[in-house]
Amino acid sequence: MDRRAQPRSSLYRAHRLVARGAAPEGWTVSIHPPGGQPRAVLRNTVPHGLAILIEEAKHQVDRRLDGADWQREP
Repeated sequence: MDRRAQPRSSLYRAHRLVARGAAPEGWTVSIHPPGGQPRAVLRNTVPHGLAILIEEAKHQVDRRLDGADWQREP
């Protein structure tokens, strides 16, 4: 994806994930929480890093909503 191209956006658990960039320059995924809370931005320059960033963004949303794994275990 070229930086001049439109960013790709998806919705995950009411959080908007916006992916931008291209493999040579690097990737960014922005996490936009609902209700105007501060956003988080993840970056990397791995050639196939977009899939990695999207998974990490989903994990961050899960941790934000559900708490860390150790907090959920009995």
